[in-house]
Amino acid sequence: MTHRALNRLLAVALFAAVELLYLRTMAPTLSFWDCGEFIATAYTLGVPHPPGAPLFLLLGRVFSMIPLFSDIGARVNLISTLASSATVMLTYLIALRFIIMYRKSDPESWSPGDRVSACGSALVAALALAFSDSFWFNAVETEVYALSSFFTAMVLWLMLRWHEDYPNPGHERWLMLMMYMVGLSIGVHLLSLLAVFAAAMIYYFRKYEVTLKSFAMLVAASSALFVLIYQVIIKGLPVLFQFASWWGFLLLLFLLAYGVWYTHKERFAMLNTLLVSLFLIIIGYTSYGMIYVRAQAGPPINENNPSTPEAFFSYLNREQYGDMPLWPRRWSPEPLHQYFYQQYTSDLDYFVGYQLNRMYLRYFGWQFIGREHDMEGAGVDWSVLWGLPFLAGFAGAVAHFRRQWKMGLVVTALFLLTGAALVIYLNQTEPQPRERDYSYAGSFFAFALWIGIGIEALWCWLKVRTNAANGKSQTALAVVLITASLLLVNGRMLQANFRVHDRSGNFVPWDWAWNILQSCEKDAILFTNGDNDTFPLWYLQEVERIRTDVRVVNLSLANTGWYLLQLKNSSPRGAKPVAFSSADGELSSITYIPIDSVDVGVSAGSAGLMLERKAARYGISLPSRPADSLKWVLKPGFSYEGQGYLRPQDIAVYEIVANNFPDRPIYFALTVDQESMIGLQRHLRLDGLAYRVVPLESPDPMSFIDSAELYRLLNEVYRFRNLNNPEVALEETSRKLCGNYTPLFVRLALELAVEPGGTIRLDGRDGSLRSAVRGELAVEVLDRAAKVLPPDRYPMNPELAASVVSLYSRLGSKKKADQYIDYLENLAAGSSYRSDPKLFFVLAGAYRDAGRPREAEKIIESLARELQEPRIKEAFEQKKEP
Repeated sequence: MTHRALNRLLAVALFAAVELLYLRTMAPTLSFWDCGEFIATAYTLGVPHPPGAPLFLLLGRVFSMIPLFSDIGARVNLISTLASSATVMLTYLIALRFIIMYRKSDPESWSPGDRVSACGSALVAALALAFSDSFWFNAVETEVYALSSFFTAMVLWLMLRWHEDYPNPGHERWLMLMMYMVGLSIGVHLLSLLAVFAAAMIYYFRKYEVTLKSFAMLVAASSALFVLIYQVIIKGLPVLFQFASWWGFLLLLFLLAYGVWYTHKERFAMLNTLLVSLFLIIIGYTSYGMIYVRAQAGPPINENNPSTPEAFFSYLNREQYGDMPLWPRRWSPEPLHQYFYQQYTSDLDYFVGYQLNRMYLRYFGWQFIGREHDMEGAGVDWSVLWGLPFLAGFAGAVAHFRRQWKMGLVVTALFLLTGAALVIYLNQTEPQPRERDYSYAGSFFAFALWIGIGIEALWCWLKVRTNAANGKSQTALAVVLITASLLLVNGRMLQANFRVHDRSGNFVPWDWAWNILQSCEKDAILFTNGDNDTFPLWYLQEVERIRTDVRVVNLSLANTGWYLLQLKNSSPRGAKPVAFSSADGELSSITYIPIDSVDVGVSAGSAGLMLERKAARYGISLPSRPADSLKWVLKPGFSYEGQGYLRPQDIAVYEIVANNFPDRPIYFALTVDQESMIGLQRHLRLDGLAYRVVPLESPDPMSFIDSAELYRLLNEVYRFRNLNNPEVALEETSRKLCGNYTPLFVRLALELAVEPGGTIRLDGRDGSLRSAVRGELAVEVLDRAAKVLPPDRYPMNPELAASVVSLYSRLGSKKKADQYIDYLENLAAGSSYRSDPKLFFVLAGAYRDAGRPREAEKIIESLARELQEPRIKEAFEQKKEP
């Protein structure tokens, strides 16, 4: 078999194998963070957050119509699996191409040992990328980073094809195609633009002799090319469009087309190639026209509403996020950021200690050394991958420079510009809302190439050291080395990362959104906080058409005038507009208002009477008598230098409550922080995953629940698919949000256990009322919580676990409390009296409540002795059951 045939066969087989793996581990529907927004905007051709990803959305729309899966989210997820598999295939081809280049021999003349070592090493490089932590994470969900990585790899591969073809006739076609890929990549993510510098270096090394002068020209020319693409085309064309509208843009295209024709006619090859490349970049960039056109149509998701040239310009330039200077490194005036800045002695200390080490080198270690665990803040653990991928890559970098320093410099440029240099550009603040490892996928791709080169270099070294002179011994050595590398490098990475990246069976985001929406009554207004309690809801409403009557009000977006205008003036999917008393002009220019706490009130209408009727129907008690008006203290949501301010979102919340209550139900999602509730905490009723605004005052903030309503939601409405299935792995975000469910069950059980012998009326499935003994119902609720959310799978607060033990014991079901005592014992086994005395105090209380006083006394005595605090015994004796 010829080298070309073998190479193509291996590439296709690699693509198929990796694609099968990604399909096996792909999320069955949407995932958290931006995934729900991207799927929803792809399906409806809406406008996502700036700067958008129009090409990705167009592809998503096409894939959403392919009936391979019943779930639309799964169909769009398929883009990432295919793009990632293609990137892995390109990694193999690129790594092999580098090996061919520094061997300086025709692959057709290679011995079997040469072929096995070269192709096998490239295969190890590709699989190292495929099984790496961040790349795999992006490969199985709807995000732009998988497709962005594909474009990065494609740019590099096309330049290597040009390098091989030059100076044969027609070699320019590779350059033109590469530039078109750059133009297309703009419609996905800008990270792939950084590959332009590596491409420029390949061009330079192939055509010019390396001198100080020519290298300086390379730096200037590559920088000019980047400026041309980023500043002139990406940022400059919107300016042209803003001032000259479509006519100016069409005139530019005409001039370019004429230039291409003229330079071709006059045989100006270099200028023609440049103009065609420029033309192709602009053609690729025109995918952004979709954003402008769709914004004109006013889709339900229309972020920033870039329907005018001015708004479109602002959208493309991400103006709503503000500027991040390159210096100083500690630039944010936000109090939270200032607090963390103070932990560092200087800007340099902050850059090295946080931005470079924690926000890049730690992520790099996750890929090729080992990730400590799958939770946020995980460190690097050498025992996971034994550091073998890292050592192979480091050896490969050294070998690449020794054998062909020019191409080694190309990979180094890609590695640094998409890694450490990106850290400088991003200038990230501490803390970040999530891990940002996905930003450095290009750097990890570059290092994976060196892993393959490192394996091939090891084969060359072993061949010399073992005196493998004949073909058979060289082939045997290559087979053994490649097999060992596949097992020890790739096999270990697959073993370490498969479980944590297997999303199959994970329906938590879909169910989370369903449960939040079903917590709301018809035509409700629901305040949400961030990505994970907003984007999944958008997905269900826009894609699945579920509960489109609920108006989701994202508090982060409520700080912008365009969003408030959409809430006031639009009716997406037939939902009612949100009433505001402010005029459109006031909303569009909304800003901070200095204010101190002030008493405010809103008429409650018949809402109080409805509360009393419902309480009487179900036999539940109210914490106070409903009032004819909703009165509370409006509190500033932000303070600066002693002055309180109402943020735009605070003004929006007040306006919405004042102008829509009680005509429409108003809710805050469970995840909304109390600072965003403008002082309404005592007027909230817990309805599952949402708090409802009610016209009565609770003795404690957010302490009022409707037992009948909460029981209905938890037992008859909410979905908890696969939460108790040990075969299904849940990533950290899913586990964290699922941690909100157990407290709801326990809170309901506590309320029911207040009068265990009393009765409560519940709605039957046929619509009739049925009576239930409150104590028996409390046990049933706790049993369901233990079944749906086993404590060994979903970590819970020790005090909460002890409350369950106490409840079971009070209700005569002590045996059922054993699993929660086991949970507390397991926590204690990993701790000590000095490190966490509160845990042992809680465990002792659980023992006592469960009828095991000797074990309780033993712990308290040991705790008092260890801490030399005899009053602990007295405090324990005085402690009452909850």
